[in-house]
Amino acid sequence: MIGLRVRIKFDGQQLKKKVKNATFRSLGQAGGAIRLTARRSIKRKKGPSRPGTAPHTQTGNIKRTIRYDVGKQKQDVAVGPVRVTASKLWELHEHGGTKTSGKRQLVHSTFRVGDFGPIRKGRIVRRTTKSGRTQTYRYADKYQRIKLKTQAQAARATRLIAEENARRASDNLVRHYPKRPFMRPALVAMTPRLPKFWKDSIR
Repeated sequence: MIGLRVRIKFDGQQLKKKVKNATFRSLGQAGGAIRLTARRSIKRKKGPSRPGTAPHTQTGNIKRTIRYDVGKQKQDVAVGPVRVTASKLWELHEHGGTKTSGKRQLVHSTFRVGDFGPIRKGRIVRRTTKSGRTQTYRYADKYQRIKLKTQAQAARATRLIAEENARRASDNLVRHYPKRPFMRPALVAMTPRLPKFWKDSIR
């Protein structure tokens, strides 16, 4: 008869450390795979894509803005466009919506005497005709803020703000963006393959 004694030492902290490191690596691999799938779905073509499909790109900028970032503390991964301008524009493609392009509206104010408000700053242009006559033209196409000294100036400043806002509103262009998702389809396509990134990851 042979006697055998086995002693097992369990190090819980070491195991937790290995699990955390393995999760970090697996999240990075999963994020990279989702990013690659999203980038491949965006084709470099002229003209818009069909609604419901991934958008087209002419320069490839949208592909370059798609990144992934793994949070080691929270144990998560974020995938998507990272640039501020790109994320706002491509969020419209992902979810659909409208965007108004144009100048912002000025803050509406009712000016009083003593306030600082806008006035038209005029300029004078003199031109000499072929006959030798001098013609004078007066233009008031620029604005300047001054301290309003009379009630007439205050009323005129209030009217200028209203007129400028009306002009800007007429120049605004509303663009409608139908849904052209590219991030959610990439996640859905990769979901069945995600478990393989965690398989045998703890070493």
